[in-house]
Amino acid sequence: MSKKLFLMIAVLAVSLIVAPGLFAAGNHNGEQDMLDVDIQFINSFGTTVTNAQGTFYNVNGYVSREDKIYPPQYWGTYALYFFDGPTGIMVKVTNKGPRAKAKIRIKTEAYILRTDGSSGTKLMEPKTIDIELAKGETKNIDASFVLPYDPSLESGLDRFLVKVLHVNEGESGKEPGLIMVKEGVYCPPALVKK
Repeated sequence: MSKKLFLMIAVLAVSLIVAPGLFAAGNHNGEQDMLDVDIQFINSFGTTVTNAQGTFYNVNGYVSREDKIYPPQYWGTYALYFFDGPTGIMVKVTNKGPRAKAKIRIKTEAYILRTDGSSGTKLMEPKTIDIELAKGETKNIDASFVLPYDPSLESGLDRFLVKVLHVNEGESGKEPGLIMVKEGVYCPPALVKK
């Protein structure tokens, strides 16, 4: 009986010491309802359609096709951009309250989207910006970038991720807690360099 009591006390003591550290830098899922994040692709050069028959690139009335078939959750119509040209992306963030102020970090990343739905090659160095939003305030963040032509990169769909992080004030060196991740999908088609 005393061994059992000792073990319970030891487990409780360890959990009281370790648990606060584990949860402090953890996810801030409760803040998801307080923020609205929208990814908007702007100034595209055409559209890309994906479905069970493959991937179709539409530019100025010309359509080309690849046999790339993505998982059904990626079937749809997406903005089309070219290598060596701007990929126009606007991230719109709104503080829906109830907090009077939201201090957050926005981190953007882009990867090739593989046909199995996983992320492939990184397409840009992650960018971060810290913003402060008053209750009801909306800010637009220009997240556009240029993807230089690289013959090793695949055509097809790409994944653009927006990670929203809670900035921990007064706790230097502390990693911001994750609030949410939003995904936007766009496409660069195959490019023939002359």
